[in-house]
Amino acid sequence: MVKKTIRLLLVFLIFLSVTLAPGACALTDGDLVSEAVMLVDAKTGEILYSKNPDMTLSMASTTKIMTLILSIEMSSPDEIVTIPQCVEDIGFNSTRVPVYYGEIMPLQDLWYGLIFKSGNDAANAIAHHEAGSVDAFVKMMNDKAQALGMKNTHFANPHGYTEAGHYTTARDMSTLALYCLNNDLFREITFGDEYTMQATSLRDKMTIYHNYPINDYNSMYYYQYSRGIKTGYTQAAGQCYVGAAIKGDKEIVVVMLRCGWEKFGKWPEAKKLYQYGFEQIEKQS
Repeated sequence: MVKKTIRLLLVFLIFLSVTLAPGACALTDGDLVSEAVMLVDAKTGEILYSKNPDMTLSMASTTKIMTLILSIEMSSPDEIVTIPQCVEDIGFNSTRVPVYYGEIMPLQDLWYGLIFKSGNDAANAIAHHEAGSVDAFVKMMNDKAQALGMKNTHFANPHGYTEAGHYTTARDMSTLALYCLNNDLFREITFGDEYTMQATSLRDKMTIYHNYPINDYNSMYYYQYSRGIKTGYTQAAGQCYVGAAIKGDKEIVVVMLRCGWEKFGKWPEAKKLYQYGFEQIEKQS
């Protein structure tokens, strides 16, 4: 209990330092908890800040960014999916939408469940729908990564549950995020905050939420320019975050890998990075 209180106090002090500071003009690696960071101008591709950008690390559920973009590019949102049995083949402590073997629903419902609820079950269902098996889809993920120039990335599953041979870098994830943000449907889903899944034979309609504190006006971690995209956490990966921020005609992508293990610790750091990034862009204007 004492250790938890100390951790929460440290997070609050970081929040105060970010909120009350006059600016973020100087930023050094020592200012950040994250082991690897990429901060990129989404309009020009310019790197605004990096820390250990090529360090290979686990990426947890930020994996689902690749799963979503592949499915969007391969299929239509109104395609009907019968949920396969492989949705049960996920870790015992996996995040779930949930969806159940035998349910029938539009593919779009799985996309939102994948991102909003971080459903490992949805990831497997999407993989099976697109490729006939999870393993075949994972091969597509790795082929896509190579095609995008993600040289230090390898996927072992479509959801990010800890597994040997599943890793990436902050640089590679920024490459993926920049690519994905060119797709309007990807932006619509990952920047959204509420979605209602249709009723099925096994449940009533269900409203789900994409409720990151940094995007919540009522949260102490709120940052008005923040958008989406995907968080992740496992004990091996720590806290991970791939996000975007839009301020006027300026747009920034941030990747943070292994940002400690405290659930809320990544949000003050993300805000600090966004502020720094916009300051750098504005200096060049």
